[in-house]
This record gives sequence, structure tokens and C-alpha cells, in this order.
Amino acid sequence: MFRSSHLQEAAFPVAMTQRDAVNALHAQCGIYTKSAVVNTMLDAIGWHDRADLTQYRLLEPAAGDGVFVVEAARRLVAACRRHGISPNAAVLRDCIRAFELHPRETRKARANVLKALRDAGVHPSTCKTLVCAWILRADFLLSRPAELPFTHAVGNPPYVRWAKIPARLRTQYARSLPRAMIGGDLFVPFLDRALDQLCLDGRCAFLCSDRWRFMRFAEHFRAKWLPQLNISPQGAVTVEEAYVRDVDAYPSILVAQRKHSAVACLPAIRSGKTLKDYGFEVKVGPALGHTSAYVIDPEEDEVEEEVLRPWIDASEISDGEISWSGRRVIATYGDDGALIDLQAFPLVRRRLERFRPVLRKRSIVRNGASWYRTIDRVCSRDWERPKLLVPEIAKVPRLALDVSCTIPSHGVYAIFAPNDNIGPLYERLSNGGLARALEGIAPKIKGGYSRCYKRFLEQIAL
Repeated sequence: MFRSSHLQEAAFPVAMTQRDAVNALHAQCGIYTKSAVVNTMLDAIGWHDRADLTQYRLLEPAAGDGVFVVEAARRLVAACRRHGISPNAAVLRDCIRAFELHPRETRKARANVLKALRDAGVHPSTCKTLVCAWILRADFLLSRPAELPFTHAVGNPPYVRWAKIPARLRTQYARSLPRAMIGGDLFVPFLDRALDQLCLDGRCAFLCSDRWRFMRFAEHFRAKWLPQLNISPQGAVTVEEAYVRDVDAYPSILVAQRKHSAVACLPAIRSGKTLKDYGFEVKVGPALGHTSAYVIDPEEDEVEEEVLRPWIDASEISDGEISWSGRRVIATYGDDGALIDLQAFPLVRRRLERFRPVLRKRSIVRNGASWYRTIDRVCSRDWERPKLLVPEIAKVPRLALDVSCTIPSHGVYAIFAPNDNIGPLYERLSNGGLARALEGIAPKIKGGYSRCYKRFLEQIAL
């Protein structure tokens, strides 16, 4: 489920009935996922018929019309056939658990799954038993946790700003959910509750807004879960690829595995040990050589999507939050580390040709470099790991956590952790901690600004 771009702001009275509140929430969030993306996500978490899926348990917290459950059920039955297991109710009834709040959509989901099971040759009475056991008409956020943890979780949780949730439901959620997980967007408590019910080594894939990666409202979510997850880098997904109709968001697919032994703290502190001593890596964002040529404004769509990555500068970083303006940068290098061939990207070539006279005057070109290359390599693979972003010059040193493939400008430094366990360092340096850590290290310049250069960041003592 997701938020439509065509819906207007609305105020919902507290006095509306529960049914009216559910209908109003569904009107905002009832946007579903295309089958191709469903297949990609199930593949990513290993829910395929090559495995004996009867040994696993799959959670879908917001089933909608059942598109995820339909494909998961098909694969479950196919796995039974492959492994010589009879697909009966006793074997399969605990393998899938899905929640859907809206009565009509629950009926749709059950009907769609029932058809999929029948088409797969499952006995009619078994089909009915499984559909009722698998798909519950209930609010996942208010339901009791399952007695047994889940090995897999997948879905497209509802995305809607907290203030736009109907007041009746908002009050119920505020009473029942952890305070740190409410007040921002509804998908955050969905992710939090689903991850809480995922077993160690369990895998999840969620199609959701990428706002959890950088917005302040998800700060506690990041602090809680980043140390406990191994996040797999995923390619970009467009709105057109992901959803059956238009939404006003930047979708992303979160694929992660819950760590078997989560590291909850930094290594043992020893006197004099610094970030550099502990193996943290600090590097500055790539120099482009002519920002106007390579950075695409939000309203522009003249370049192939596959070479564009989110791009931010220091002005978009506040303490603990990234306020991304929507600008993107052309990744002039592929994942193989080689400069892209403009023949393969005619729209990129057409754009850069407009700037060719300026680009050719740069010293790197006069020294033999290709006329369209950036000064530093701009490659998404270099920036896909979790990282802390720190503006180079700041009145008060500040940082934000980024776990997307955002590429920072040359005025921003990134800190990468050994084994990508960046959460504990973020907890220590956020909320003014970076400024305190740099006292006596980072020099002041005119106007009282601090220089947060690489050599100073590396000297931060733990």
C-alpha cells in the first residue's frame, strides 16, 4: 500500500466510525505493487521453490489485494512439488501469515489466493482452510505478536504522513505503539513491528519510501535497527516500475537480513584510539568539474534514469536529517569502474554536448582525459554503503545518517564503518556529539566556522 500523488490534504474528525476511518485510510494508501517487483523482492529474500519453504514462515503485514501472498503461495506449492511434499493444510497452514485492515480488500486477497491455489492443483477444501489461516482481517499494528517468529517478511507497507491518518486510528496507534516510532510516516512503525517479529538471520524485503534513510522522524528507527541489520544494496526502482498507479514519492526496496549476533556498541574504548585507528574510512564527495553539467534538477527528465543517483550538498544536511531537494547526479562511471560509453546513453550525451565547450577547457581534459569525464570518479558502487555525512565547513559541526546510494557533493565528507556497522557511531556523534568530539581538533575560521576536514574527522577519539 502507498500514498497517491493525486490525493489532497484532508482532516478527519475524531467522531467518525471505525469503518469510516479504515475506509479513509485505505483511500490514501490503497496503491499496490506490480507483479514484476513482487517477484524481484521474493527472489531477494530467498522465497523460491528451490528451498523447502515448508520449513519457513512468511509475514506480509499489509496484504492489500494479496499480490505478494499470491506469488508466495505459488512458490510454496511449487516447492512442495519439487521436494515431494504433499501440499496439505497441516503442512502449510503456518507457512504464511498476512494482515489486511480493509474488509473488502481482505475478501479480494482471499479470492485471489484461493484461485492461485486451485490453479496450482491444491485440493479445494485445503485451499479454503489455507486462505482463512493465511490472511487475517486485522490491523497489523494493533495485533498481538505471533507466538513464533517469522523467517521471512515482505510487502509494501502503507505510507501516509502521521497528521493525515484519520484521528480515530491515530489515537489508537499513539496508545499502542512505541512513542519513538510514531509522529512521522505510518510505514515506519510497520517496518519496526515487522522487524521485531523477524527471527535472527531472518530476511525481509519492503517496498517503501526512501525517507526512512535520512529524515529526522526515522532517527530512532535507524538507531535501533541499523546495528541489527545487514542491508543489501539494491538498484533503483521507479514509480512506474513499482506501482499500479502514480504516487508522489521516491520508492526504494529495503532488503535486509537480521544479524545473528548484532553488535550493539563500538569496540572497547582504549585511551588515544581514534576513528582511523579503528578502521573507519573518511572520504570527500567527488569533484565534478562543472556542477551544472552533471547535476540534474528535480523537474528535469532529459537523461536516462539508470545513470542518475541522488545528490546532496551541505545545505541539505541538518543535524540528524537530510532534506533532499530531489537533485540527481550523472554517474559517469559504471559499477565496473570504467567510464560510461556515451553511445549507450544518447540522452546523457545530448545533455553534456551542451556543456562541451566549457568541459573541454578543464585541465584534466587538456591533459588527455575524455572531454565528458568528471574530475573524480562518480560511481554509485563507491557510495552505496551506510555512511555518516558531514558538511566540510559548518558554524556548528553536524552530521546525518545515510543508508541509500546518495552521492555527496565535494563539500561533504562521508564516514564509513568497518563491517558497515555505522549505527553506534551515529548515536554517539548525533545531537551535538560531533561538535563536542571536534573541540580542540577542528580549527575555527573567519565567522567562527569549523573546518571538518578528513584529517580532523579521523582524529576523533573513541
